[in-house]
Amino acid sequence: MNSLTGLGGCREVGRSAFLLDFGEKFLLDFGVKLNPLGIEYPLDIRENIKAAIISHAHLDHSGFLPYFYKHSECLSFMTQPTLELADILWADSIKIAEFEGMAPKYTKAEIERTHKYNFVVPYKKKINVSDEVSLEFFDAGHILGSSLTKLTSGEKSFLYTGDFKLDEMQLHSGCDMSMGKVDYIMIESTYGDREHPNRKEVERKLCESVQDTVDRGGWAIIPAFAVGRSQEIVDILTKYNITADIYLDGMGKKVADLYLKHANLIKDSKGLKSGLRQVKWIRGPGDRKKALRKPSVIVTTSGMMKGGPVIGYVQKVMKDPNSKIHLSGYQAEATPGRMLQEEGKLPYGIEEAIVKVNCQYEKYDLSAHPGQSEMIRALKKWSPKKIFLVHGDDKVLPLFQKRISDELGIKSEILSLGSKIEFE
Repeated sequence: MNSLTGLGGCREVGRSAFLLDFGEKFLLDFGVKLNPLGIEYPLDIRENIKAAIISHAHLDHSGFLPYFYKHSECLSFMTQPTLELADILWADSIKIAEFEGMAPKYTKAEIERTHKYNFVVPYKKKINVSDEVSLEFFDAGHILGSSLTKLTSGEKSFLYTGDFKLDEMQLHSGCDMSMGKVDYIMIESTYGDREHPNRKEVERKLCESVQDTVDRGGWAIIPAFAVGRSQEIVDILTKYNITADIYLDGMGKKVADLYLKHANLIKDSKGLKSGLRQVKWIRGPGDRKKALRKPSVIVTTSGMMKGGPVIGYVQKVMKDPNSKIHLSGYQAEATPGRMLQEEGKLPYGIEEAIVKVNCQYEKYDLSAHPGQSEMIRALKKWSPKKIFLVHGDDKVLPLFQKRISDELGIKSEILSLGSKIEFE
């Protein structure tokens, strides 16, 4: 009997971690959940693991892997870009913990130990991860290096989507669907209750708003995630020919170098390269002052406005009615970004008093996750025997489950934290 056990990412978005018994025991992702009040970790692993498999580098999927290697000696499998991006994020996690006066959960030595046991796998290269189970990665279209994981044991196959995107985006062509039919699927359900607006229309509205902001003498601040979103926004803005200085700040610069290194995995690598050449890279405090001398566009981390260079920029413009903050991604609960989105307020000054902003602000849906109909289209093509739902809020999952039942007639189960689901 095969089974799935939820260690995290069950009835929630964050700390994805799942134990799959598929003849051998495999750990699928091992992430953390970043909350303003602290960090949530996956449940403890009490089993001997044959291998760990990481779908992509985002911290909610890879962020706890170095901790796993405090005690484990099994191999871990991921793509080369995932390893390189995760390295940046792991090192940054240690730095942030130390800055905030907390003891990091792992050290640089454990990151090095993670490298010792890591095995990088390119897309569409089937390898044996045990005597009876093979693994194959397919481009998930979510961020650089993101993978759909197909495990095959005899005549049975299991697909874990991780985070994926079926429709194309500015940097990615959409997930690779060439893995054929699969028997069992564990699918992310982040937006299982809704659709995304037309992406090209959102990109046009963003660019028009940015240009309008600068034209009226304001600064267009775009808080953006370091991995994927910062690079995508630079590409969008430069292709739209914004007539203003565009600055790139924060960890997105280091990630941009990796995107260029793995240009063969980008939809329009020449366009991205051209865009990154056109923008001005912030190298230090002097450049930040320069960016605020005259109206400009500033793309910077962090995407939820919880730390990073964005704080300094926002403090400068939040009382300026001509300036505008363009939120470009998901804003988690209790973050400054969510506060701005819902209440029009932000922390201000050294004492961080909560004040009403005078600048303009707007949210733009540039999600790298599939909407409900995208997921239904993917499931229809894969045509599995059974579906397991993860990586979605508790109120979203039943709605998505009903849509699957109504539209596809396929049985699905919602994985719960700490629970085990057995399947033939």
